[in-house]
Amino acid sequence: MPELLALSTSKITSTERHVQWRGYTYERIDLLLKWCFRETRDAGKECLRTNYHGTKQVIGALLPLLLASDDGRVVNVSSELGQLRLFGDEALRRELDDVEALSEERVDAVVAAFARDLDAGAAARGWPAGAMAAYTVSKAALNDYSRVLARRHPALRVNCVHPGFVRTDMTVNFGLVPPEEGAARVVAEALLPAGAYFQDGKQAPFV
Repeated sequence: MPELLALSTSKITSTERHVQWRGYTYERIDLLLKWCFRETRDAGKECLRTNYHGTKQVIGALLPLLLASDDGRVVNVSSELGQLRLFGDEALRRELDDVEALSEERVDAVVAAFARDLDAGAAARGWPAGAMAAYTVSKAALNDYSRVLARRHPALRVNCVHPGFVRTDMTVNFGLVPPEEGAARVVAEALLPAGAYFQDGKQAPFV
């Protein structure tokens, strides 16, 4: 009987303990769905820690169990705000879209550079502008990490998905997509080929 396990990327110590216990309980994990959202100024850095670094830590902790599955899958819930067209630096956009040359270390370095610039003129340095800049960087980095992970582990299906503007408490119920439909879109992407980004139920460009 399948079991649903809820984990928080903002509580890594607790997550690691839970994963260690689960590792003794189960031999494998078939599907990992990852979703998170945050954003102010200290909140911007917390957003990066939660959406990007926290996601990586959860996936890293669960990776041995996913690889033990005959059909391991990872679906990272992203956002249309993570598209690279929102970056003002064209050279950086091209670099982050070059999946063959991209590495986890380079994505980490980009996130670290943005974190250093958060306090002074980030947009002027070619970063995404506006109140959601940290969220945009975190989701773009998550998309790129998903592509790197899919290339590194071809036995896994790794995708990221923007389920649409879902009607939830987080969107103050202004969302256009019913929660059931948003959830169905996320789960559906677990069945599709790896290394892609899906938006509103269709494959879409990362840029």
